[in-house]
Amino acid sequence: MQKLCSSISFLIILSFCFSSSASAWFQNSGPSSPEVLVDGIEISSAVTSIPDGTVRISFNKADSTLYLLTQNGGLYRVDLSIGFTTKLQDDDDHELEDTQGLDISTDGTFYIVGNLRNNANSTNVAVVKRGTKDGVNWIWETVAETEPYPLSNTAFDHIANGIVVSPDDSTLYVNSGSRTDHGEIHDVNGQYPNLREAPLTAKILRIPADTTNALLENDLDMLKSKGFVFAEGTRNSFSLAFDGEGNLFGTENSGDRDDSEELNWLREGHHYGFPWVMGGNDTPMQYEGFDPENDPFIPQNSTAANLGTFYNDPNYPDRPAGVTFTDAVTNIGPDADTYRDAEDGQIKDASDEGTTITTFSSHLSPLGLVFDVESNLGGNYTGDGFVLGFSGGTPGDAFLLTRMDYHGEDLIHMDFTKTEDNYQISATSLVRGFLNPIDAEIVGNTVYLVEHKNNSWLNTNNTVQMYAVTLPAAGTSTEERGDLASQFKLYQNYPNPFNPTTQIQFVLPAAGFVELEVYNAIGQKVTSLVNRQMTAQQHEVTFNAANMNSGVYLYSLKVDGERVQTRKMLLMK
Repeated sequence: MQKLCSSISFLIILSFCFSSSASAWFQNSGPSSPEVLVDGIEISSAVTSIPDGTVRISFNKADSTLYLLTQNGGLYRVDLSIGFTTKLQDDDDHELEDTQGLDISTDGTFYIVGNLRNNANSTNVAVVKRGTKDGVNWIWETVAETEPYPLSNTAFDHIANGIVVSPDDSTLYVNSGSRTDHGEIHDVNGQYPNLREAPLTAKILRIPADTTNALLENDLDMLKSKGFVFAEGTRNSFSLAFDGEGNLFGTENSGDRDDSEELNWLREGHHYGFPWVMGGNDTPMQYEGFDPENDPFIPQNSTAANLGTFYNDPNYPDRPAGVTFTDAVTNIGPDADTYRDAEDGQIKDASDEGTTITTFSSHLSPLGLVFDVESNLGGNYTGDGFVLGFSGGTPGDAFLLTRMDYHGEDLIHMDFTKTEDNYQISATSLVRGFLNPIDAEIVGNTVYLVEHKNNSWLNTNNTVQMYAVTLPAAGTSTEERGDLASQFKLYQNYPNPFNPTTQIQFVLPAAGFVELEVYNAIGQKVTSLVNRQMTAQQHEVTFNAANMNSGVYLYSLKVDGERVQTRKMLLMK
């Protein structure tokens, strides 16, 4: 069967080829029909037709307006009152091509990431520009650009894309992207002998926001000496976002092998393992005698397999000396946590198996990372994070996510818990059935998300939309919201996972009869931790599971017979 591959730079986040039958499926599948999976959430179409090639959505606090960026350079204003978009700028104005990154500072300054490819010598120049408005006129300045650096001329050139402005507007963080799938050689017909990654690739770059015309050299020592390297070992952190506490996170898609996709807590000077470790798995090509034909993790219809980039590689570079890799965030489920078991090669559900993965199902392509930084959300969502599964796994669909027994194309809620030196999440799919959801933004208690369409090969007959997903809102007045101690609150247990003891904290705003109960994964009550009258204050209870089996458990808080909240915890022995 004929295989079709895209050379479109953004779409290489998918990192695979798909059959002509899959192409036909997309072209005739019609508009998306999202399905809400949990109570208390509403969804509506905010704009029924957005520009083809939309890759970003960003909220401008200075004028309380949403803006869209397309890959061909179009910058659009969104009028939610009439469900319409208006083009404001294009590539002739800012002189950028292949624009994949957008963020807006609190004062209304626009930052765009674009790329200038030179196909004649297979190089790229990544450019960050700053846009401001002077009345009706726009002024564009170059913040920074890279030296020309080598591309691979394959589907693995992710090039520069994600950008985020720091909470204090002082600093820009940019994802440079990688040029390989898993650290293999791409010499471009001998132009770049034995080249794998380049000094400018597989990095999170850091640039002062007030810089003008900075040059980022393709020299690692120079980049580090000038403070441009924030973190290393990231394959393609297309989505970058700060949480409410000022921590920077980035989503990460792995290669064509069935390695888990990652969410990383990005910290200065840390190395996240690429290409030696992806999704918690060691890249097998670094070991002598690797036989790709006997590796169940390699999809034989993938781009990398078709290009022959899995091979025995005795010259694979050693891990960097003196560097300790930082693990990705772990996911305790219940969703987006399927994985391939290295022991038997079978697909399993991590939470059902009583284990975790780092962080999402293989080939999900997590995008659209956002946080409730202003605590506008109520219920179980206050201060939490959300991410989109770009890829689909619908039955009959030839996407690689199908291999992982997960549907994808969903909005996923992430409930964060701090561990000793990292974070873990509980991931729950809230809405599914979108069409390539690519980016999201939170405004108040609404998550706005946009779908992606590229006419070169994907979704040719489809109309992509912007959706509004409305979540429970926090109270709007001081009396309604109060402080933490004025509300019922059940905290995530700590540590989690645990063995065999863990602490559970909860807050009572008023005295009441409290029931704190533990249930197994099928809803059977296994023990009662509290069953008595308690005073209005914060309480802590120790749960000892020494006599229980490993697995996912639920703990539920009731006050005066009314259920307040239920959370998940994971016992690992």
